[in-house]
Amino acid sequence: MSDISSFDRRFKLLIFNAGLSRFGLASFNLIIIWIILFETKNAFLAGLGDGIMSLPLFFSFFVGALVDRAKGKKAIAIAAGVLRSVFPVTILYGFYLNSLILILISIYASGFILGLTSDMMNSIRASWTKEILKEEHYKSGSSVSLMVSYIAAGGGYALSGVILAFGFYHAFATIIAVFALALIPIFFIRTNFRPRDVSAMTSLKEGIEFMRKHREIVQLMIIALILNVVFGTIGIIFISLVQIGFHLPAIFASIIFSTFIIGLVIGSFLGGKVKGKIGSISVIILVSTGLLITSISFLTSVFYVLVPAMLVGIAIGIANVIYNTLMLHIVSQDLMARISGAFSTFSVAATFSSGILGGAIIEVTSINHSFIVIGVFIIVSTVLWFFFKQLYEMRI
Repeated sequence: MSDISSFDRRFKLLIFNAGLSRFGLASFNLIIIWIILFETKNAFLAGLGDGIMSLPLFFSFFVGALVDRAKGKKAIAIAAGVLRSVFPVTILYGFYLNSLILILISIYASGFILGLTSDMMNSIRASWTKEILKEEHYKSGSSVSLMVSYIAAGGGYALSGVILAFGFYHAFATIIAVFALALIPIFFIRTNFRPRDVSAMTSLKEGIEFMRKHREIVQLMIIALILNVVFGTIGIIFISLVQIGFHLPAIFASIIFSTFIIGLVIGSFLGGKVKGKIGSISVIILVSTGLLITSISFLTSVFYVLVPAMLVGIAIGIANVIYNTLMLHIVSQDLMARISGAFSTFSVAATFSSGILGGAIIEVTSINHSFIVIGVFIIVSTVLWFFFKQLYEMRI
């Protein structure tokens, strides 16, 4: 893996922006789940709070089409950063009035806005990454970028538990400050690529036609969807396990998430070194992840949970580097935001339904049984690789 000093200065700024953004989003995600569950004692409503941030991602393909044809990507990035720094102030107003209804409405609304603006930024980052990185740096760049993102997320999860101890109001005030800081690197990024002048409809058609001709991209989206179901459900289930199952304070949820993130960081580092067939590597990752998640249902201590949490993180971290690298190789600069948006629409958007699904599974079965349900689903999904022969044979 290349040393980070060898990367373009603009890529470093992009990583810094992504890291601060990820820190803020991770903190916000855990905090809203904890607060809603604390105030309402309803896992479904907490799952809704978790999932609503991903609702705008259902429209990511359309956002990507607009970003690909936009000449002022930097202006869009700045506007998105300002909006997500300002809108969560409504939550503070809800706490000021001490109104639970206003707090819940503002949390859900802010979650939607954060999801929308983050979607815009993800499409812009994807386009800029393709332009800035040299081809020989695709794998190492993906590895470093994901490592920084996961470290930032781990910090967000860890510190959110600490911040919650000082009060809900201060937690949201901190998140607002983080999003404001994330704006700074954007002002120093300059790019040279200029998109073709085409209509929005033509931009959409080009993206659809590209995916129709490259079946491996669609197959990759389906695999990504499965991995994102894990992300979407694991949040609400882990928090419910800590708060309701083990009757422990928020700091223990932070410890579990931080351990999971450490695993992702390690996996991202290892992913930069992994070589072989995409299919063989993926089957091993999916089966291992399913077994590890299933094993959590039989554990009786929060400290035992840390082992499978880290191992699952390692497996998913490796997978993400491999899939990101593959996409950088396949997709051209002028289509990157559209294809990245399509990934969000068809895979990352799964976290909206899976966040709610996670809460529903807990309500219908139990917290422990929910781990078995998710684990078995992941293992069964490996059957798909018998049909994804083209993607299976590709090498990384």
